[in-house]
Amino acid sequence: MKNIYYFLVFLCAFSLNAQDNPLINFPSLSPDGKTIAFNYQGDIWTASVNGEILNRITIHEAYDTNPLWSPDGKTIIFQSNRFGNYDVFTIPFEGGIPLRITFHSANDRVSDITLNGDIIFETSRNFVQVEREPEIYKVSLKGGTPFRFLNALGFNATVSPNGKLVAFTKGSCRIEREAYQGPANRDIWVYNIDNDTYHQ
Repeated sequence: MKNIYYFLVFLCAFSLNAQDNPLINFPSLSPDGKTIAFNYQGDIWTASVNGEILNRITIHEAYDTNPLWSPDGKTIIFQSNRFGNYDVFTIPFEGGIPLRITFHSANDRVSDITLNGDIIFETSRNFVQVEREPEIYKVSLKGGTPFRFLNALGFNATVSPNGKLVAFTKGSCRIEREAYQGPANRDIWVYNIDNDTYHQ
């Protein structure tokens, strides 16, 4: 009986602590540095950097995640599986009706946004039967037809602050295989947009 009592006390203490410290994912700082967008329990939320002003931006039974800010800070880009697979969506930073940007049946995962407002995302569309790595695409913030951004395959593409370089990960080996040495190693590559060149 005494062991059950201690277990219940521990369980209650753990539950209270979990409520005080919720697990948030994918925090993204706004361009002005005053607001953070993040994923919590499958929806997009924003909060001031001091944690005082909290707003729920999306409310949907699907999983909304991976928020990014547009360069002007007026729009939040995120990915959601509202239609079965992940697509790219945008929503005003104060909330509203989300706008669906991509419509392909493959998963589209948001990676970054360029200075001129092109959303960079990774997807497996053209080479899914041949290659294991995803392709890097881009699409306008306002929507339209997506197209390949890089000729190389990879993921986690990030544009440099000056907009001239793109760093991305190339390699399909799982991170858990630390001792692996071979052609599937994960390496960071950099693409120079002006010179159309790659280097590791």
